[in-house]
Amino acid sequence: MSALRNLQKTTILIGCGVWLSGIAGAQSAGQSVDNRQPQDVSGASDQSDERGYLARTFKLSGSIRERWEATDGPFSVTPASSYLLSQERLGLQFTPTPWLQFFAQAEDARALFYKATLGNTISDPFDLHQAWLAVGKREGNGFYMQLGRQEFVIGSARLLQASETQWNNTARTFDVARGSYTNNFFKTELLAGSVVLMNPTGLDEHKPGDHVYADYNTFTHLLRGASVEPYFIAHTSMGVSSKEKITGEMDTLAAGGRIVGKLRGGVDYNFEAVHEFGNYSSDHLNAAGLVAGGGWTITQSGWRPRVSGDYAYASGDDGRKDGSRETFDNMYGSNQPMSSLIGQFDWKNIKNLRTGVEFYPLRRLQVKLDGRDLWLASTADGLYNCAGTRTVYDTKANNAHVGETVEMLATASVTRSTSLGLGVGTLFSGAYLQEAHKGATFIYPFVTLFQRF
Repeated sequence: MSALRNLQKTTILIGCGVWLSGIAGAQSAGQSVDNRQPQDVSGASDQSDERGYLARTFKLSGSIRERWEATDGPFSVTPASSYLLSQERLGLQFTPTPWLQFFAQAEDARALFYKATLGNTISDPFDLHQAWLAVGKREGNGFYMQLGRQEFVIGSARLLQASETQWNNTARTFDVARGSYTNNFFKTELLAGSVVLMNPTGLDEHKPGDHVYADYNTFTHLLRGASVEPYFIAHTSMGVSSKEKITGEMDTLAAGGRIVGKLRGGVDYNFEAVHEFGNYSSDHLNAAGLVAGGGWTITQSGWRPRVSGDYAYASGDDGRKDGSRETFDNMYGSNQPMSSLIGQFDWKNIKNLRTGVEFYPLRRLQVKLDGRDLWLASTADGLYNCAGTRTVYDTKANNAHVGETVEMLATASVTRSTSLGLGVGTLFSGAYLQEAHKGATFIYPFVTLFQRF
């Protein structure tokens, strides 16, 4: 397998090299023509046109992200006192016309000084991250279609998300067909495909039997100053087990809606509710999720402070073998730092109350401070981390209080393409974690550097 993977990597690298060499060769050829004595005016003009065409239609891009992390406490996954996560990307875009685009991007994700087995959310050496073609214009009215391996964000990103801001070192992508239609009254977006499963020892491929489908709609004129967004999302998978240990298929159907808007005086608000039904092997699915929040920005202050708060609820299972499952499925949504900076909480079997403030003490420095109070929706279920893994399961628990967190994140935009980040999150355990013998304080500090070119 390693030999095959090396051959595949070599083929990709040679192909990229030939492509880029062809571009460079065309450019150098044009330069050599300019250096010679003018003999053929029409030939020089052709070379100039060729250089101009390449500059207009090809665009090389890339990014480097380095993040130093340390963990101390009951949820540490490595004996290392600290480690470095490294992610590099290189992409090439070809736009022959304003309505047609091709894009390919490779990603290399590694971990240094980790001292533990590297999972596929930590390490995925050189592999294909994106490869898509797009027809139409992304902005404005009309039709738009994008096909292939790609990143995207649906709505609030709580159910479906794949973007460069994703916290995982091996950021998620999907093999999907995605299309939209936009006019002056509404926008509708359709999506169908599968999540890409990271494979550190082979080529990344979509997860067999796992599919997502979405119909997301946005109405911007139903409420003044607000966007009304009804949606329907389906998530199917294979090989799941019911409470009776019967293996079967999962069909999660989610009907929901979101409202986000602004009021006078710098006040903003958001509300999202979703009901899930379907089946989980032989169990019937009956789950719910809710998010409500708002904020106030004080524009008169030079620091532009914004005070905000929100409450997120997701149902959990009651533990009874009654043919019903109540655990909410947040599918492939964003959880870190959305549900918590420390990465130990999911939008699943949780009551998450957050209050916070963000401000700009300097023009290019943003500081966020948050405090959270967390409870389980059901002690018969368990505590799930940002990857959706159940990390604590104590059916004899007498108290649902998970604990409180204090979180700080500072981001400095050094230039338009360079940013530095510094953060720390601390979890103070509640009665639930103490009963489960995870009562020690958990601390998660990090420093990050992001460079785009």
